Amino acid sequence: MMKTEDYCFVCGKQNPVGLKVKFNHGEGKAFAELILTKEYQGWSGIIHGGIIASLLDEACVYAGNSLGYHTVTAELKIRFKNPVAPQEKIVVEAHAEHIKSKLIEAKAWIKNLKGALIAEAESKLIIKEKTE
Repeated sequence: MMKTEDYCFVCGKQNPVGLKVKFNHGEGKAFAELILTKEYQGWSGIIHGGIIASLLDEACVYAGNSLGYHTVTAELKIRFKNPVAPQEKIVVEAHAEHIKSKLIEAKAWIKNLKGALIAEAESKLIIKEKTE
């Protein structure tokens, strides 16, 4: 039986239509570099905002989980700043901080290689359980 994590749209290795993003994560931080193809565009020549939102959400959760918890997103606030084109390399980063017994707050952003901000997010994550 396939593990659920392997079919995640953003990071699952087994999802044939997923992004298959590999996040490096630890100590409340997450990082990934990737190139999105035209299959993920909305308007011609621009990656769909929902894909950008998914990347920001995933980065926040990876950062939060790297603090030693399993979390789920309770709130995600996104600000889109600049479009990203298919085949343009982007960097996704996030930082998380344990705020209360059941709450982690995280911030994430996506930039292109020139350093231009594509989008940024603030997230509240609910802690489901502590990892071993």
